[in-house]
Amino acid sequence: MKLTAQPQLVEVFSRSGMLPYMKALGIAELFFVSLFLWPRSLRIGFFLLTAYFGGAMAVELSQHFFFIMPAVILTLVWLGAWLRDGSLFSTAQKQHKIIATE
Repeated sequence: MKLTAQPQLVEVFSRSGMLPYMKALGIAELFFVSLFLWPRSLRIGFFLLTAYFGGAMAVELSQHFFFIMPAVILTLVWLGAWLRDGSLFSTAQKQHKIIATE
């Protein structure tokens, strides 16, 4: 929707002063989603999407907009990441056995 300049988004982006960046943000969003969907780059895509939609929520909160849509999308990203690779949310570290040799 950002790349096709939908009227709803044009209004929101112009009110927040970010209209010149709308297409660049749309391209970045597509790039982050493609990284997330490719299994080898799932982790970096997950972290980039988390940062992207976290930033979107922060901007919408600071402008007193309705921030639910980025929150819903972020929730779906986290759910999808958990279903694809639950180890993203694991805090346990693998312990490597160190063998001392003399």
